[in-house]
Amino acid sequence: MSSEPLYPAYLPTRSDGFAAPIALPLFEADEPGRRADPSKPSLLKSGAEVTQITPKIGTEIRGLQISQLDDAGLNEIALLAAERGVVVFRDQDFADIGFDRQREIVKHYGPLHLHPTMGYPKGTGPEFHVVYADEKSGNLRTLLGPRTTYDLWHIDQTFTPNVPSTTFFWVLEIPKSGGGDTAFTSLTAAYEALSPTFREILHGLKVHHTSASEGEVRRVGAERALAEAISTTHPLVIKHPVTDKASLFVNPTIGRQVEGLLPEESQNLLSFLHNHIRSLDFSCRVKWEKGTVVIWDQRAAGHSAVPDFQDNERRHMVRILPYGVQPSPIS
Repeated sequence: MSSEPLYPAYLPTRSDGFAAPIALPLFEADEPGRRADPSKPSLLKSGAEVTQITPKIGTEIRGLQISQLDDAGLNEIALLAAERGVVVFRDQDFADIGFDRQREIVKHYGPLHLHPTMGYPKGTGPEFHVVYADEKSGNLRTLLGPRTTYDLWHIDQTFTPNVPSTTFFWVLEIPKSGGGDTAFTSLTAAYEALSPTFREILHGLKVHHTSASEGEVRRVGAERALAEAISTTHPLVIKHPVTDKASLFVNPTIGRQVEGLLPEESQNLLSFLHNHIRSLDFSCRVKWEKGTVVIWDQRAAGHSAVPDFQDNERRHMVRILPYGVQPSPIS
């Protein structure tokens, strides 16, 4: 690769080195989606082009700028993301509005996650999570080792009592040959696809979530990852704090053990659910293009990178992640 990055100011740095995962204590959180006008006048205004990606998940919007929305409009984004799982905004100025405005917008949804290991742009801080790959660094295939498939389905950072909510992810540069998309799956539709009898079995179960994920173990070794691990438990089926709908809160990389079950029982149950959420019946694949900002609700949708691009190509993106409430069980 001979060309220079299009956004050198966003290259990942880590002057403070790598830290242990952050043990975030439980706190009272707000849910802006609950304050939103259900008719969403700021988002569905005349002139905006709004289309569904699939019937079960995903809405795409063209013709408005996130950076120009007031608080009411930002609340509407939270509501739409909760309802549709993922919202894709095209033709945005988000990459160019500056670090302060980016931070301000996402902070509207809650306290920002400070990533303990990933690089961030110089002069900012670990609330900016740079996702960067080129011919020298950031290759997911190298991180996860040789295998036949790179199934990377997960929800971010669920090993603390409060969990991520309305997450922002925007593209700076995409592989020239294409690929490098992000896939999303509706955890709400996944729950609704199960039989009523099986749903009742899942109600009341809790899952142990740990920061000692597969990627973390490969990065620092099993001994250190386990020694530094942060863990908590969440209901296997949660009540979404905005829509009040049931959501199947499974996280293949972090939610590792069903409490009260023998290891074999837990492994078989979680294996079934992990395969279940991969169904094409309630998932979508978002193709990145210049000016795309993807916003998703991590209580309503899981996601996976699709590392199908060439190893010598650049994929450069940024994520900022706010925290919402502690998940509650479905009643």
